[in-house]
Amino acid sequence: MAGKLLEYSGLVTKVRAMSGRLLRREDFERITEFQTVQETISFLREQESYGKIYGGREEIKHRGQVEELIHNSVMEDYRKLWRFANSRQRRAMELYLEQLTCKDRAVKVDASYFARVWKEIGEFPDRRTRRMLQEIFGTQIDWLNIMWIYRARHFFHQDPKSAEGMLIPVRYKLRREETNGLLEADGHEEFLRILGDTAYCRGRDALVRIEDEVSYHYVMGRMYRRLCRKYPFSIAPVYCYFYEKEQEIEHLTTALEGIRYQLAPKDIREMILLHALV
Repeated sequence: MAGKLLEYSGLVTKVRAMSGRLLRREDFERITEFQTVQETISFLREQESYGKIYGGREEIKHRGQVEELIHNSVMEDYRKLWRFANSRQRRAMELYLEQLTCKDRAVKVDASYFARVWKEIGEFPDRRTRRMLQEIFGTQIDWLNIMWIYRARHFFHQDPKSAEGMLIPVRYKLRREETNGLLEADGHEEFLRILGDTAYCRGRDALVRIEDEVSYHYVMGRMYRRLCRKYPFSIAPVYCYFYEKEQEIEHLTTALEGIRYQLAPKDIREMILLHALV
């Protein structure tokens, strides 16, 4: 334990400082009340986490320009943490990099990325780090597959075989028979019943609104909080920060879009799932 504390103290201290600069629920409450994109830009200029990326450039006036800077901010954070990391920590950080560089949030990284990462995780010599990474990526993979099955069957009306062909070819806690059951579920209620019996939902009120990713973020958030409590000096806080920063970027981008089209504040709050934010 003492060895891990010494190895990760600098990196984790940096992560904690950066986490303290993440936007909070009250910040998003304020943002949704803005009438113009320019008001949002002015607000972000005042925030420590975004003010520096403007670099004093006054020409940043449009939604597209500010969205580019917002997306660039996560890579700036990655570079900052990279400088504090040793070679083993950098190897673990590199696994997440492709997700951070995917600027179009509507286009997620493909299944081959997760299959490759899963194989690389199995080659990590540090058993504790390997198990943490397996839980982080395994949970994400299971839930991306769950959400894809739901959408493929209920929104796009794909047959089970076609939907299965689009899944990430990795299973963690979701058993094969459970995946098959979800694929072949006859309607919304049966899908929820089968999912409710899985390791992710059994005995919990975790399944809220799978169609808008609330359940996914509920499960991922709970998993990260547990790992950070259990392994405070590890790669877990770094990954947790990247996850929270990605969420922040998605919320900001969605809010900017809603403000641009003059949507009501309550509608923007619904779009960014404000009710699910801590």
